[in-house]
Amino acid sequence: MYYFYWLPIGTDAKVRGIPWVTLSLVVLNVVLFAGLNAGAEAFAYHMAFKAGHPTIPTAIASVFLHAGPLNLIENLIFLCAFGPPLESRLGAARFLISFIACGWLAHLVQAAWIVKLAPELSSFPILGASGAISGLMGLFVMRLPFARLRFASIRELLVRGTLKCGGFTPPALGGLVLWFALQFLHHVDDPLPEVAAVGHLSGLLGGMALGWSFGLAREGRIESYLALGGQHAARAEWFAALSKYEDYLARAPGDADVIAQIARIQRVTHQEARAVDSFSEAIHIWLQQGELDAACDGYEEMKRLLGAVTLPAADLLRVARACEELDRPGDASRAYEAFGRHYPDREGAAVAMLKSAEIEQGTLNNPGRAKYLYDELLLRRLTPEIERVVREHAERTEAEIARQHSVV
Repeated sequence: MYYFYWLPIGTDAKVRGIPWVTLSLVVLNVVLFAGLNAGAEAFAYHMAFKAGHPTIPTAIASVFLHAGPLNLIENLIFLCAFGPPLESRLGAARFLISFIACGWLAHLVQAAWIVKLAPELSSFPILGASGAISGLMGLFVMRLPFARLRFASIRELLVRGTLKCGGFTPPALGGLVLWFALQFLHHVDDPLPEVAAVGHLSGLLGGMALGWSFGLAREGRIESYLALGGQHAARAEWFAALSKYEDYLARAPGDADVIAQIARIQRVTHQEARAVDSFSEAIHIWLQQGELDAACDGYEEMKRLLGAVTLPAADLLRVARACEELDRPGDASRAYEAFGRHYPDREGAAVAMLKSAEIEQGTLNNPGRAKYLYDELLLRRLTPEIERVVREHAERTEAEIARQHSVV
C-alpha cells in the first residue's frame, strides 16, 4: 500500500484512551498472516475474495488476508498512524463497522472493475486491508481535517536505523489529496496495476461518505477551534487562543480540560478572578464525571498558580475526600484544612480541621503541625463532644513530641 515517499508514523491529533479495536486489528492480521502462511495456503485461497465468484463473507474475510509480509507491514503502518485518533473519536463500534464496511466496498468495486476490463483475471484473489484503511483515511479527513501528519524518512530508517519525525508534516487534508492524485495517476498509467488503485479510491470515497452520514464534518469543525486555540497558545498568542477556546466551548460546553486551559491563560493575562472561576468550573465538572485525579490535580494547580484561593464549600470538601480516597494524604490534609479555614461557620468545619490534624500526625508523621491545628481548634467555639476529642488528641500529640525531644 504505497502512498508517500515518506513513512507515516502518526498525527498530531490527541488520542483519548486506549485504541483497543486498532490494537486488536493489528494482532488479528498478524496472527492470521502467520497461521495461513504456515501450511494453510489452500484455505486462504478458498477464503479470499475473487471477482468471478463474489460473496459477502469472502469480501469481508479478504480484508484480513494479505499477499505477503510487505503488504501486511505497509497496511499496519497506516492503520497504526490513522486508527488510534480516529477510533477515540468514533468509538469502538463505529470504528470497527467503518473498517469492515469500507474494506468490503473496496473489494466489491475492484472486482467489478476486473470483470469489466479483464475477466480472465476473475479467479485471482483480491486481498488486503488497503481498501479498509483507505476508508479510514476518508473518515479521518472528514473528522480531523485540521490535523497534521507526521512522517519519517525511509532513507534514514534504512541507512541509519532511526525512526524520528521529520520536518515534513503536511495537513491531513493536503496529504490525502496528494495521495488521491497519486492513486489516480497510477490508475491512468495502468488500469490493472498490481496495487488495487480502484479499490483504494472507492474505499476512500466510501469512508468520506460514511463520515458525512455520521456527522463527522460538523464534529471536525467544532474540534478545529480547539486545534487552532492550541496553535495560538503554542505561539503565546494568548487572546487569540482564548477566543478559539471560547468558540469551541460555545459549541461543546462542559469540556473540563479546555476550561482549565482557559484558566491558565487567564492567569497569564492577569485575569486572576476569572481564572479562579474557570478552575472552579473545571474542578466541579471533573468531580461530577468521577475524574477524581483530575479534580485533585486541578485544585493543587489552582492554588499553586493563584495563591490563597478556594473552591465552593461542597466541591472543596469533595476534593479533600477524593484526595484521601486516592491515597494522597498531603493533598487531603491541605484541602481539609482549607475547608476549615475558609468556611469556619459551616457545619463540619471543625471536623475537617480535626481530620487534617489526624492525617498530619498519623499518616504524614508531622506531630508539630498536628499540634498547631489542635491548638487553633481549641480557640474556637466547639461542641462539648468535639472539644473533648480535640483535647485528647492534643494531649497525645504533646506527649509524642516530648518523647521525640527526649530521644534526641
